[in-house]
Amino acid sequence: MPKQPDDPELIATLESQGVVVRLRKSGQVHTLDFSKSSFPLDDQALLQLDSLQSLEVLNCENTAISDASVTTLLKHQNLKLMTLTGTGISIEGIKRLRQNMIGCRIIA
Repeated sequence: MPKQPDDPELIATLESQGVVVRLRKSGQVHTLDFSKSSFPLDDQALLQLDSLQSLEVLNCENTAISDASVTTLLKHQNLKLMTLTGTGISIEGIKRLRQNMIGCRIIA
């Protein structure tokens, strides 16, 4: 069964606010970089990304996410690289992510 593309409306919204989005040929999101965007990424906004099926690279540098996002981030088990410097995620939250996402390099 071919993979379905991710929500084009969500992708367009992200891109319109300066989020760097890299797509696979299938239309699924591979990379999201919020570090230089005007997108107000916080714990609530991060929930919008739950539908992304095969996200591998996520840069949340200097965004407003906090420990409340740890459970949401754990849902993205395909992540290979996640940047969390400058966020509100605590040392304990980072430890929990590292323990549960062994295949993901987490920069904090």
